[in-house]
Amino acid sequence: MDFVNITLFGLDKKTWILIGIAAAAALLLILYIGVHFSKGKRKGRAAERKVAKVLKKLGKKDHIRIINNAYLPLYNKACEVDHLVFGRFGILVVETKGISGSVSGSGKNLTHKIGSKTHKLYNPQLQNKTHMDNVIHHLKKGGFDKTPVNGAVVFSARDIQFPPEIGMDIRGLEKFYNSLPDAGCNQDVLYNYFSDMQVKNPLKKMWIRTRKKND
Repeated sequence: MDFVNITLFGLDKKTWILIGIAAAAALLLILYIGVHFSKGKRKGRAAERKVAKVLKKLGKKDHIRIINNAYLPLYNKACEVDHLVFGRFGILVVETKGISGSVSGSGKNLTHKIGSKTHKLYNPQLQNKTHMDNVIHHLKKGGFDKTPVNGAVVFSARDIQFPPEIGMDIRGLEKFYNSLPDAGCNQDVLYNYFSDMQVKNPLKKMWIRTRKKND
């Protein structure tokens, strides 16, 4: 195929490539908007705001720092952490679930039942462990090997039943937070370190949000 054959409507190959990239970006944006405003996503965002408010209140006297919806590098990809909390205790990695109904089972896939419908739910403890492992990896890279990393899975809805081994409610989060020992960490240094490394590419962030399930 010569240059004449790849020109169309007076546009060369390079221009068409740029148009293709723009079209793909527009398609991703449309997909993101559709997912973003879905009922499940709205409920998930409301749950995250609720937990973020609780965390802020809990750590006010300790001057904690928080990154909500942190996008951290994960190899050549990225992952989204609902809440990264930095304090003298080290780092608290929080995964928030805003679902209702009941959760049962053990292992990788749990059973989520709401009304007459039953769904599979990826174990949020395993999900949060992946996030914690990612945080630990970045801490080692930055020379913060001795920084304690704790994790918490929080079910924010009042109308949810679940085994205690897979998470805690808001009151449980309060008790857990208050039990974290002082490790002498500098929350400002840790906050700045993770804030600077966050994924900035808006398309990659949209892709992560679009693919994220079980909010």
